Amino acid sequence: MKKLPVFKFAATVALIMLSTNSIAQEVRYSWLDLSYMAQDVDRMGTQVPVPGQTVDVHAQDGGGVKFRGSLGLWNNLYLFVDYGSTDIDIEAIVTNNQGSFPAEDKFDYTSVRGGVGLRISIGFSTDVYAEVSYDSLDLDHGSFALEDFDMSEKDIGATVGIRHMLNDNVEVRAYGRYTNVGDVDLNMLAFDSDTLFGAGIGWELVRGVSFQADYESGEFSSWSVGFRLDLDED
Repeated sequence: MKKLPVFKFAATVALIMLSTNSIAQEVRYSWLDLSYMAQDVDRMGTQVPVPGQTVDVHAQDGGGVKFRGSLGLWNNLYLFVDYGSTDIDIEAIVTNNQGSFPAEDKFDYTSVRGGVGLRISIGFSTDVYAEVSYDSLDLDHGSFALEDFDMSEKDIGATVGIRHMLNDNVEVRAYGRYTNVGDVDLNMLAFDSDTLFGAGIGWELVRGVSFQADYESGEFSSWSVGFRLDLDED
């Protein structure tokens, strides 16, 4: 999967941060947000659940919800949680001695990240940060003809990123993160690691409530749009 456009976007964000001279508010770390999320999976797998019968599946894309929260602590530390649940379209071909039969359904793709972060201010309105997380990925495929593609795993992840307030109302951000549960092989029923890159923007609409838009590029790319409630708003 090509990740160059994300690098270009992140570079643009960095240049904007360096070239912005207007005084903006400091970056905040206590908030809750709820978004619509679209997810791209695009994975295929084959199983022979019983002799003489083969099931081929193709997981595609879908949409759902994403919930995120952050709570600022002391000494520049903060806690965070990131929960996503999407319904992914899946197509199947069941083949046996009577022929080939197409089928389609949806399956549940659920991801959870939670952990602790450390922020370092490099200016009144610019922070770099690092996070350590405990990541969970669960794929509940159901079954068309006795096959079982369900998978679930938990492991460690890490993120480094930058956040910057262009002014009192607009935030831009970019990050890279690594996770041990970022990819799956539906043939081997095994998880693999992934390095993902993301960028986003927040725009305060009214005091304490902002519009959020994010894009993340990886083995399973996603984008989301939603709203954030700022718990630090004074």
